[in-house]
Amino acid sequence: MNQEKDRPREGVLPNLSLLYIEDDPETRIELTRFLKRRLGKVSTAENGIEGLKKLERESIDLIITDLKMPLMDGMKMVEEIREKGLEIPVIITSALSDSEGILEAMDLGVVKYVVKPMDPEALMEVIGTIGEKLWEERRRKQLKGPVWSIKEEKVALEKQLEKKTAAILKKWTGKGPRKIQVFIQGEEIFVNIQDMLTPMEKKLSANPKHITLISYFRRSLYEELKKELEEHFAGVLSLPCQLTKVEQDIREDREYLVFTVE
Repeated sequence: MNQEKDRPREGVLPNLSLLYIEDDPETRIELTRFLKRRLGKVSTAENGIEGLKKLERESIDLIITDLKMPLMDGMKMVEEIREKGLEIPVIITSALSDSEGILEAMDLGVVKYVVKPMDPEALMEVIGTIGEKLWEERRRKQLKGPVWSIKEEKVALEKQLEKKTAAILKKWTGKGPRKIQVFIQGEEIFVNIQDMLTPMEKKLSANPKHITLISYFRRSLYEELKKELEEHFAGVLSLPCQLTKVEQDIREDREYLVFTVE
């Protein structure tokens, strides 16, 4: 996986809010100290009742909860969370390797069952994977919406895509396009390119019999660039993208690309 696509984990973790519920003070304090150095926000609770109260007051992305606790255990708390219609990912921890408990937890949408004693680094791998999925889900919802929640962010992303696409084309052809426009609309990204022909291609295009040849060359160019462009778009949007359409008007010196978010 390229470095740009690895970026979500680095960007998500400092912005991830986590609720950690554990009745053992020593375990809770030790792991909380570890998590706070790596995540944006970590709240704690001693039991399920206190955990539910924290959820009412705070915005939480992920829950880690012990299974066996006084007053309200982890499983009962998760049941109440689901009854409220909340789909927050939950990691259950327990000193017991209980097959029935694992099955019951999975039925409630628990994403991971971790047996104590926990390996903090292994736990961070699990949190990182969940964080990436949360990031992707939010990005998809944002892309699908009729209007981005932050219009300035959409414009900034379009400008990033324009600048890099122009640079890639210039690197391969020796000439960047005079004008390039990128529009993000739902799960499709439209790229309009004007004045992209090299001086030699322009001279050849004056003769109609060369139009097909130039068109073939330009399509071959995008076959070579396809992976590089897709990786760049995926890196900027933090979502996998695929170049799905290439259209050309050689006489008008225009090209039209469509990328689809997978």
